[in-house]
Amino acid sequence: MRVVGVGAETSTVGRLRELDISANARKKGIIVNLSEVVLFVGLGAIVGFAGGLFAIGGALIAIPLLTAAFGFTQHDSQGTAMVMALASASVTLVIYARKKLLRIRDDLVMAACSTAVGLVSSQMVHYINDRTLQRGFGAFLIVLAVFVWFGHLGEGDRSAPLAAPAQGGIGVLAGALSGLFVVGGALVSVPLLERVAEYSQQRAQATVLLMLVPASAIGLVVYSSAGYVRWDEALALATGAVGLAPLGTRAALAMKPRVLRRSFAVVQAGAGILLIAGR
Repeated sequence: MRVVGVGAETSTVGRLRELDISANARKKGIIVNLSEVVLFVGLGAIVGFAGGLFAIGGALIAIPLLTAAFGFTQHDSQGTAMVMALASASVTLVIYARKKLLRIRDDLVMAACSTAVGLVSSQMVHYINDRTLQRGFGAFLIVLAVFVWFGHLGEGDRSAPLAAPAQGGIGVLAGALSGLFVVGGALVSVPLLERVAEYSQQRAQATVLLMLVPASAIGLVVYSSAGYVRWDEALALATGAVGLAPLGTRAALAMKPRVLRRSFAVVQAGAGILLIAGR
């Protein structure tokens, strides 16, 4: 009887230890998960501010960060960042619309062209090697940054409507690049609108947002269906981005066009270098 008692006591102690270890593991898991959520919400807030400032939804900064710092593949980075970009851009667009910076007749034509072409080009990401996509995006950003920095853009604001061929051309180019690089269309459309339509930097950014929102929504469906969206991180990023995107937008409206443009160029170049140098 004594032996049985000792065995029973030993068994009870063992079970208690197992339960204690299991409880500690669960607590540790909760802490780790919570810390990750806080990290991504904070990152989303910083990126959301930049997205509101430059009217790009923040994906320009989030994509290279997720790739270089968190080990995401380029495809996963783009798909995850697209959730945040869509949420941030939608909030920012409302602010620009209230400031009456949209020209509906011109903008809707460009948005329609961008959305249609973006649907087609987003299908191409399935066939592009991840490393090729990453380096191609990086090179694209650096070239565009040089063009934006040295261009005398965004310092006027023409009131005349944009010609139909120009509307269609800008919309098609924006859609093609957005499908491939998520924010590629937004990045190239801002300087194009400043040069071709002689829009101010702020009006160009407002127009681009109207193209970005529907194109991003369609692209998100494509990326998600292919399994390229990491939803836990994406939703945490989007939460933070929505919180600070309006502040970034108000800062953009208050800045001088040349300062805003050159700040934009610096961010583009930095993101491009990070992508090319990354693994």
